[in-house]
Amino acid sequence: MNKILGSALGVVVAVGALSTAGAWYTGQQIPAVLDDAIKQANDDMAKSLPATGFNASIELLSLERHLFSSDARYRIQVTGSLDGESPASYAWTVADRIEHGPFPLSRLAAFKLLPVMSTSHFELERSPELEKWFAASNGSPLQGQVSLGYDEALSGYLRLQPVQVDLDAQTRIDFSGLNVDFETSANAEHISANGLMDSLQINTVLANDETLRFAFKGMSLNSNTRKGSTDLYLGENEVRLQQIEFQAGEHAPVLLKDFVQRDETTEADQQISAWQSYDVGMISYQGLDIGSSQMLWRVKNLDVTALQSLIELYGTLLQDGKIESDSGMPELSEAQSAQLKLDLEKLLAGKPGIALEKLAFKTANGESSFSLGFDFNKPSSFDLPAEALAQELITQLDAQLRVSKAMISDVVSVQAKIAGETDQQAIAQQAAMVGEMASGMALASELATLDGETIRASLNYANGQITFNGKPMTVEQFMALAMSSAGGLGGMGDAGDDEALMYEGEDDSLEN
Repeated sequence: MNKILGSALGVVVAVGALSTAGAWYTGQQIPAVLDDAIKQANDDMAKSLPATGFNASIELLSLERHLFSSDARYRIQVTGSLDGESPASYAWTVADRIEHGPFPLSRLAAFKLLPVMSTSHFELERSPELEKWFAASNGSPLQGQVSLGYDEALSGYLRLQPVQVDLDAQTRIDFSGLNVDFETSANAEHISANGLMDSLQINTVLANDETLRFAFKGMSLNSNTRKGSTDLYLGENEVRLQQIEFQAGEHAPVLLKDFVQRDETTEADQQISAWQSYDVGMISYQGLDIGSSQMLWRVKNLDVTALQSLIELYGTLLQDGKIESDSGMPELSEAQSAQLKLDLEKLLAGKPGIALEKLAFKTANGESSFSLGFDFNKPSSFDLPAEALAQELITQLDAQLRVSKAMISDVVSVQAKIAGETDQQAIAQQAAMVGEMASGMALASELATLDGETIRASLNYANGQITFNGKPMTVEQFMALAMSSAGGLGGMGDAGDDEALMYEGEDDSLEN
């Protein structure tokens, strides 16, 4: 028995000695590790942030080393603006207690037994500019923990504390807090993160004393990305919200339920392709479910180096205040104009494409959708006349429109109910009438065809030729048809008003 106890005690002493030696060694390495990490972070931010209109940097203010831990303080400086005008500057100080590895006590207490180089516990420090946020959070509003592995990988969490604060006399924020857990590989080659937020509500009073309220509930986010051949990140991201609520004044709130935003970026053969979608499970107003919606965008064949150069150029222009806030057009120097032309030529040489692949609205009984896609190519010269340039620049255009008569009837029914109509038979008659009028006008204009209960229109352009609703024609023929149809629709609009008045009279007689 004594031998067993002695062996166990020997193991404990050995582990303690190893931990002490490891902590001492880690303490010796901390200054170099921090310098490398700060330099890497500053380099990454210098590349990625300018395109957003901001610059940021991290500076080590102090470092006090002890045997088992170290205390560090950093200054984070942020400058810039979203519109390139009236730049602002912010500076925050972060305190960091660094536990030395290989076995920091906080990890052992959490039963995390894998050795790490260090574990940092950081939080935002109080300052006069942040006093309101500290008071509202009952402490530091930003806290977190990150562990550094011997392979230079990072893992940890970030916590934004709940706050209820009046930003000014007009705006109040009620925030439940945000929790984000993350992991990165060495040099941030791979980053994954997931986060949760219960609620965020913003109330603001406008100049006319009307109150606007935005409320977001049940948010989750997931991200899994990696660096591509350049500094652009590839991978998937997803944001979910159980409900988004918007209310203006005393009007009933508009609810968006089960909102999901997704995106994915991939790279192959030095070209980037990406898609981004927005889904709303249900749109509701005054307690009535109206319908669901979906939007999907897709881009393809974007040359990586040209895209990176364009992003850097845009960031430089934004930082220098060379983007006009009204028009959004840049003010380019001669050298920048030459660089822009080279980048555009390289981008177009890859035959890129962009498409609104789906814009859809679905009700209980029908779904309508629209799609529009362009494929591009590098023209022989940018100095060509406009028509010739467009023919060489756009290699293909494809548009599809599908309108469900049942969806039109559903929307009209909801509008009638919102307006206070209660006669279900009259509502149904009015809804059916509007659906028939819409299909009749579309057919009379020759801009659409009727396929069962669906109004359809299609347009395809390639090689200078157009196919419109299945009929081939030249660009000139299509333009002539569009102009004559538009004129016909204008005349029909007047007739439609007379017809609406006639039906209105019929409705009145029914009510009487």
